[in-house]
Amino acid sequence: MIKKAGRSFTTAYLLLIFGIYPLYMHRGYVDIAQAKYHFFIYCSLAGLVILTAAGAACGGQALWRRIRHREAYLINWDSVSLTDMFVILYATEIFISYVFSCDRKEAFGGTQGWYMGLVLLLVLCALYFYISRLWSGSKGVWHAAVLTSGIVFLLGILDRFSVYLIPLETRNPAFISTLGNINWFCGYLSVTAPIGISLFVFGSGKKKVYGVYAFFVFLAGFCQGGSSIFLFFGVLFYSLLWIAVKKRMWIENYFLLLFLWSMSAGTMTAVQLIIKDGYNYDPDSFCVRAAGSPLTLLAGIGALGIYVFLRIRKEGEISSKMQGTVHKVMILMLMAGILGYLILAMPGNKPGAPGAGRLEIFSFGEAWGNGRGAAITGSIEAYRQMPFFRKLFGAGPDCFSVYVYSLEEVAQMLRANFGSNRLTNAHNELLTCLINTGFAGTCLFAGTFAFFAGSCMRKGKENPTFYLFAVCIICYFVHNMVSFAQVLNFPYLFLLLGMGENMKRNQKF
Repeated sequence: MIKKAGRSFTTAYLLLIFGIYPLYMHRGYVDIAQAKYHFFIYCSLAGLVILTAAGAACGGQALWRRIRHREAYLINWDSVSLTDMFVILYATEIFISYVFSCDRKEAFGGTQGWYMGLVLLLVLCALYFYISRLWSGSKGVWHAAVLTSGIVFLLGILDRFSVYLIPLETRNPAFISTLGNINWFCGYLSVTAPIGISLFVFGSGKKKVYGVYAFFVFLAGFCQGGSSIFLFFGVLFYSLLWIAVKKRMWIENYFLLLFLWSMSAGTMTAVQLIIKDGYNYDPDSFCVRAAGSPLTLLAGIGALGIYVFLRIRKEGEISSKMQGTVHKVMILMLMAGILGYLILAMPGNKPGAPGAGRLEIFSFGEAWGNGRGAAITGSIEAYRQMPFFRKLFGAGPDCFSVYVYSLEEVAQMLRANFGSNRLTNAHNELLTCLINTGFAGTCLFAGTFAFFAGSCMRKGKENPTFYLFAVCIICYFVHNMVSFAQVLNFPYLFLLLGMGENMKRNQKF
């Protein structure tokens, strides 16, 4: 009875975070980060208290049964998975990093406006264990995630064209939907949108609903204005193709999805022509140019042609030999793309060099990526100057700003690029982790999710739902190569980790 209540409460908590949390606002965009954090942390702490009480009751009953039967062990070590061990070690490392941090007050709650400190990190680790043991596997959580994120993305699209369904006193193009900053919008999209999109490609039902959802995800991506969304688009289609090639129906869905992507770009361009001066962000951004590019249209036409061809020519499943060939070609293309970028980017490092006139993306320097170059360069230098112990355990959770501005040369360079705005992260998640939690923390954090994503890719052969977890995690990490963890994307990473581990334990197919 107690365990059943715990399962119901866990599902209710997930419905709250996936279904209500993204929509919650207090005083509009004023202190939105603080409002979002307080909503999440208070709900989570209250949930942990209730779940701990239920867990203690269940654990006490189990312990008493073991004592009565005089069993030699009190802990069933077979129930501790490798993912569990990763999370335990990560939580331990975080605590050590906090104890030896350069500013314990900052490390405890986190930097004002970001709140990625010890409290949030340990709460997420605890939530992982409860969810991985108690979640009932309810599909309602997926439905809530798709419905709410769809509303969030639709509001973002309307905001970009000056149609405001939510009355707010302060309007600023840098803030969008119910999420705030554009970077926060893209970060939330990168980890939640793959849920509905994966269900469209690999799912067996509600295809039209998920197709409409995917269209609005892509349209929101093109509309919002941040270039980092194209990292998400790239890794999304790459990871989906890697998986989809295993099944003919998935390949058909994949090319239909690519057509929807192209159609969303065309829709944005058409709306801009119809509603003159309606688009309220940079009209010359990379998003706008890509949406109106003939290449985007041609990609959609080609994808539609392949989809129609596959539907007409009904043949058997794809052979394992063909799958292997496609994967090899994809690896070669990825390597060629990375090498090509490095070759094109190198000349752009020096002013007046042959590559200086190229697109900004190929000219890495302090101004690269709206100052991301300075943030990355300064962070690398800050880590280089760290003593060995700090390199291993970091400056403390969310102590990036405190530490980098304590180094005079780095601080001068950052002030020259960001002025009075204080840099709180490297705009590269793993590099930020290196400063905050050191090499040990970064390896444990990245290792946890790399192992989990890999195991989900293997489990996907038995149950395609596991692919959903892998795609979400891969998209999150690749997008955050030029972005950061915050209270609207980072918590979902751990919730998905717990949900996926729960499915592996209970084999819910």
